[in-house]
Amino acid sequence: MNKYRKAYILGIGGTGMSSIAKYLSQSGLSVGGYDQRRSYITNTLEQDEISIDFQVEDIVYKKDTLYIFSTAFDISKTNLGIHSKKSNILSRPDFLEELTKDKYVIGVTGTHGKTSTTALIAHIFHYNNENVSYIYGGVTSFSGIGGHYGINNKILVLEADEAFGTFKSLHIDDLLVTNIDEDHLDYYKTYEKLVHAFQAVIENTKNNVVLNLDNSELEQMQLSKKVFHYSSSEKSDITLREGAAISHKGVEFLVETSMIGKHFKSNIAGAILIAYLNGISIQDSLLAIKHFPGVRRRSEFIGIAAGVNVYDDYAHHPTEIEATITSLKNHITGKLFVVFQPHRYTRTLQHIDRFKTSLQKADESIVVDIYPSGEAPIPGVSSKNLDGENIKYIKSMRAVPSYLINRVSSGDTILTIGAGDITLLGPQVLKYLDEKK
Repeated sequence: MNKYRKAYILGIGGTGMSSIAKYLSQSGLSVGGYDQRRSYITNTLEQDEISIDFQVEDIVYKKDTLYIFSTAFDISKTNLGIHSKKSNILSRPDFLEELTKDKYVIGVTGTHGKTSTTALIAHIFHYNNENVSYIYGGVTSFSGIGGHYGINNKILVLEADEAFGTFKSLHIDDLLVTNIDEDHLDYYKTYEKLVHAFQAVIENTKNNVVLNLDNSELEQMQLSKKVFHYSSSEKSDITLREGAAISHKGVEFLVETSMIGKHFKSNIAGAILIAYLNGISIQDSLLAIKHFPGVRRRSEFIGIAAGVNVYDDYAHHPTEIEATITSLKNHITGKLFVVFQPHRYTRTLQHIDRFKTSLQKADESIVVDIYPSGEAPIPGVSSKNLDGENIKYIKSMRAVPSYLINRVSSGDTILTIGAGDITLLGPQVLKYLDEKK
């Protein structure tokens, strides 16, 4: 890959692809890309002098350019289709496989929490003057888009995504696994195959493996190698204690952070342990965490209007949704109103009952139409299927602000949640509350 001086990223507006674009741009390559529509991410990339096309006809094949396409991107519908077998056209998994061959890779995987945990680890290293490279699918105020080409480019902190089996081809030296839960079964077909994929990645890791033993699947997994672990158990290398404390070898430490929820405390414990195994003391990690600003769209405070607080979160799996709702309810005093946009028809079909259970943890939930994320509709699968006790179906997001204004009062909280364009709703709700309340 070193022979190319130009790179072109297809699906550049996605969080995973934009981080690669930023990494390559900082490495010295001239970077461009394509996406279907403008967004916060594309605007940010353009400010960094990364040129972006929004018409598929503008995608032109050039021999001197490295092309990288998202697994969700259909390359056959572009001018690159007839060149798809050329060595300079790579899928995201193939690119990451090549990239990780000659680096010391600290990988983070798991069904939930991997983006936040990867960002935490990257922040800990940088706060402690270790200018390593990193690639993760999120946005923070300390890094912007989650890609960075470090002065010490031999170390790469990488979000190792299990979707489409991406993590199976990576060359990982240290691995942290946050948890395993039912997801991406449209690809893996069965939960057992998903678990086996995680186990294979763990077994293939060259050096340190860190597992969250509060996750039953990881706690029960039979492995042939020594692992380090964090959990609420006293037997763990890092123990999560009541309140804001953790302990290591009998010594207790106070965790100071702006992040909300037990699940974030678990992510912090894992990040501290992997950093410790790479020579950063627990005290130095805790100081970094105190100044960690959080990841965009992870219980992110959007604003307040008419006394109503508005938050936004990326959660799109029932377990994540329940954890986010529970932690936010413990943080607020008034009622919690949730607006959920399901992500993909396959996931909605698979978890319909679990989504209902999670959403009923709020005082009232609204569901809008499914965000397809490139999937074709499945007959009979609709957000209407979630309508029920304390859950109201509203077809269009545009109708949500006028509905909420008659339900919320000063002191209440609105949470928009989902992996699609539901993130656009929060500012609209705030504007509506300002004008009408």
